[in-house]
Amino acid sequence: MTSRRRTAAVALLLGLGAAGCSTSGGTAAPGPAPLPAPRPFQGVTHYPGPQLTALHAAEEDLVAACMKRRGFTYRPQPLPTGNHLADTNPYGLLTVAQAVNDGYGITSTTLSMRPPVDVNAAEAADTRWKDALLGTPAHRVNLAMPMKREFFHQADSCVSDAMSRLYGPEYYRLFNTFQVLGDAVVQRVRTDRRYLAAQDSWSACMKDAGSPAKAFGDPQATVDRRLRQAGQDQAELHAVAGVELKLSRADADCQAATGLTAVVSAAQTDAEKTLGAGYADELAALRTLREKALATAARS
Repeated sequence: MTSRRRTAAVALLLGLGAAGCSTSGGTAAPGPAPLPAPRPFQGVTHYPGPQLTALHAAEEDLVAACMKRRGFTYRPQPLPTGNHLADTNPYGLLTVAQAVNDGYGITSTTLSMRPPVDVNAAEAADTRWKDALLGTPAHRVNLAMPMKREFFHQADSCVSDAMSRLYGPEYYRLFNTFQVLGDAVVQRVRTDRRYLAAQDSWSACMKDAGSPAKAFGDPQATVDRRLRQAGQDQAELHAVAGVELKLSRADADCQAATGLTAVVSAAQTDAEKTLGAGYADELAALRTLREKALATAARS
């Protein structure tokens, strides 16, 4: 897609969002503040966009400093722009306000996300430079995780050095421990009888709203499929944007009607009690490291 077409398509989508397209034909009515969307272990491994940007910038500066100490030049690399899916809830929970504003964020991300230019492309061909940045197999450290998973990192890399300086030497192990546990919690919730009952009620609600869907995630799959079919056709992209806003609004309305957030919260609490048993100290340690890193990044 050319830059001009991409800009026009983004403007089109934003215009649809600003107009408040919805199944009811208007903007969301004011009501009580929604419950915070649950995430495993109070979202200890999730960083909202502004936090992620600040942490990434601080870490990139530390990588550059490490590379300089080793006699190499590294230029800090920004994150991709235009990603509206980074904050997606792991259970697909969606508020009416989110739906009215940007749907699921699928079409807008497809149209606007741009990877950054690789400012270190010239240096990347140098094996010594790459070894300094990413480390070497001789210094590989394997870390056993829950659920018989295993992660590793190269302890001699500037990437590891930067992470250790910003977050603390135990952060990589703790973060990935709760990534694994969090994934297990989400899977447990999705098989919980309360969640499945809520899904049945939601499905009936979606049918009544004129947007039939059997399971959570089906509407997003519909949008993905329509986007692939649309290619760069402006009329088709216009249609997909409208479909996404319509489906997401019905989805959010039906989630609210079935009390999905409360159901997920209850099922998640039970799953965490089982899967997180014996990890209380590790969770507290990760929270402490997280807060220290955020404070450091804010001062950078």
